Amino acid sequence: MKKSLYFILCFAFLNVLHAMDEEIVVTSSLGGATLAEIDSPVFVIKGDDINYSASTNLGESLNYLLGVNSSNFGPGVGQPVIRGMGGTRVRILSNGKLVRDVSGLGSDHLNDVDMNDLQQIEVVRGPSSLLYSNGTMGGIINIVDQTIASKDFEGNDFNIGLERQTANMGTSGSFSYKGNVNGVNLTYALKEVNFENYEVPMGAIIHEEEEEEEGHVEPDFLKNSDLATFSQKFGTSVVRDWGYFGFSLGKIENTYGIAFHGEEEEEGGEHAGEEHEDERIQVDTSSENLTIEGAATNLRGLDKLSYFLQVNDYSFTEGHVEEPGHVEKEGEEEHEPTTFTNESFEFGMKLDIGDQAGGNRQNVTINASQEDVAIIGEEAFMKPVDSQMLSFGYFLCRELEVMDLDFGVRLDQVNRDSAIGNTLHDISENNLSTALTMGWDVANNVGITLGISSVARAPSEIELFMNGTHLAAARNEFGNVNLESERSNNLDFSVGYENNGYFVNASVYANAVDDYIYIKNRGTVTNKRPDVDYAQADVDFNGYEFEVGRSFSTNNGELQISYGREEVVGTFASGGNVPRITPIKNVYRFALEQRDVTYDIKIMDVQKEDDIGFGESVTEGYTMVDFDIRRSIAIGSNEELVLSVFGRNLMDEKARNHTSYVKNEVPLAGRNFGIKLNFNF
Repeated sequence: MKKSLYFILCFAFLNVLHAMDEEIVVTSSLGGATLAEIDSPVFVIKGDDINYSASTNLGESLNYLLGVNSSNFGPGVGQPVIRGMGGTRVRILSNGKLVRDVSGLGSDHLNDVDMNDLQQIEVVRGPSSLLYSNGTMGGIINIVDQTIASKDFEGNDFNIGLERQTANMGTSGSFSYKGNVNGVNLTYALKEVNFENYEVPMGAIIHEEEEEEEGHVEPDFLKNSDLATFSQKFGTSVVRDWGYFGFSLGKIENTYGIAFHGEEEEEGGEHAGEEHEDERIQVDTSSENLTIEGAATNLRGLDKLSYFLQVNDYSFTEGHVEEPGHVEKEGEEEHEPTTFTNESFEFGMKLDIGDQAGGNRQNVTINASQEDVAIIGEEAFMKPVDSQMLSFGYFLCRELEVMDLDFGVRLDQVNRDSAIGNTLHDISENNLSTALTMGWDVANNVGITLGISSVARAPSEIELFMNGTHLAAARNEFGNVNLESERSNNLDFSVGYENNGYFVNASVYANAVDDYIYIKNRGTVTNKRPDVDYAQADVDFNGYEFEVGRSFSTNNGELQISYGREEVVGTFASGGNVPRITPIKNVYRFALEQRDVTYDIKIMDVQKEDDIGFGESVTEGYTMVDFDIRRSIAIGSNEELVLSVFGRNLMDEKARNHTSYVKNEVPLAGRNFGIKLNFNF
């Protein structure tokens, strides 16, 4: 009955629905090819669909894409999950360069990305993206802007944005500028976001039995679910016949509360359970980034030589903060904050050999980086780790009479130095990865793609050297310096059909991962937390994505209706399920695009997850109903006002993310409405 109401609601609004424009006319930053030339499973989200919609974290902004999900830890943290894989198996890039934060060290750590003034977001599903980063077994997400312009801007463009949301009493303001002054391209973008604790549906928070017996009153808002963000970036470049050269400076600051922390499980004495009653766990992050990049064209024997240098300084501080009115109790323990730091340096070059043999495009890449990760303070569960990475790659794209062929090979050397206790460890991994993608146009309206890849990922810092209590996950974790590199052996088959407004896109894949690194329970408990080890076993990931729909021409625009479904199953070769696999997801979309107004309604039906792994609990399903309405109003010859109205979780569903370590304690936000104004001039 409930689902029937959703369909009735959707069809009632068919005359005011917006079709998302799927036409891709921009050039992808991934290898410099047009997106139509890339046979890998690539999604593109246009910048306007991000800039003119609700401010959110990275994972949530991609949640409606098939094969892509989010593992949330509150409003600020939404780490992406692609085809059942997350963490360091999914690489987050900014303009083709790896984002070097500490998100891989904890599920409560956010991805340090600037979501303001974007050109587009590119998503590659699966391990075929060798060109862009090492160890991309799940896929990549590339956030693209024009901070360093490779083509001259025409004129001067300004944008001012204002936003308001109801569920978190959230506000945001933004400003951006792009222009060319005396032959020099200049860009500047600033954004500030302030979200208070967000509202949750009645009964969404699970409480201890004794609280229920005492007549505990359900709160309207989730405690410590606030978020504040400030970001700014500046870039400049010159473009000449010989190529281009430019640099950028970026800074991002975040402050957010941790709605649930494993420390709350500690035994305490007389005041156990109330020791931190008037305190909160707060995270403060700060990053500063310098990027220099450029390209030289028309070189002898080369089509183009591209290069970049990136220096990043990142810090993440988590600690107790006294709430107003807190009275210190006698004997109350003081907690020092924990600071995670990452200082990194990276240099890269790409040689475009060009069309030397007719229909060929060849690239040779070289990347070198150094990363110093350290943890200082109470939760210093790992000693400092120094990492050096060196990569060489060769890539070929060839257009044959019967098919298009993409081939890539990559050699990665990863060295990590650290200690466990008083024992020093110097660990080196040399990995060779290959990928081959073949595409056929079997008919005018039918295309087939087959991808074969073997991709290796070296163990991360935390998997090797972890040695202590991981409070965010509420467990004691112990790394293993004897871990081997994982290897993903992936087969991906896709078919696409389009004719007379009908379209079908389907992908099926089988990903056999040798020496998959996972958390293995010891069966012992210390300080009320389970003891776990990082171990290895062979794992199989099998799944599919399927989408079918139709576009209609109307008197005033174009209507599009579509249905999509995804499913992934992860199993150990020895038996049993891989934990925290994303449940089956169905996506319904009804949309209409008119001349100056667009309307979009989306329904995401996430099914109950009861096929669980060791240590997991069943997660109930939920259905999200969202809408977006956008209108453009011309004010003058060059001025435009864009009015956006949006709604999220219209049915106020009690929703929990199965991939989240804190799904019970941190449910998803309740019903949320918002409005956003953007003035372009």
